[in-house]
Amino acid sequence: MSGGEIICQGWLRKSPPEKKLRRYAWKKRWFILRSGRMSGDPDTLEYYKNDHSKKPIRVIDLHCCEQVDAGLTFKRKEFQDSFVFDIKTSDRTFYPLAV
Repeated sequence: MSGGEIICQGWLRKSPPEKKLRRYAWKKRWFILRSGRMSGDPDTLEYYKNDHSKKPIRVIDLHCCEQVDAGLTFKRKEFQDSFVFDIKTSDRTFYPLAV
């Protein structure tokens, strides 16, 4: 867990890696957006298995993002009314969505 100030937190669904998008389920994860501006830490987006987990599954350093796109759509029926965005890093593209 980073030491930055919590800006926003809540449940989002997270995609599997792009190679597995069609075969694997999207998982519900607890996300925390942190600002490190006051503490000197990087701005991050962390995700956890649930809202009680102490250790994040992954921490995305937002300064390492290459691109962020909002308002994406997926053809899957279950995501038709969801807000989908992507976060592209050199390692991976993440597709979080708010249902």
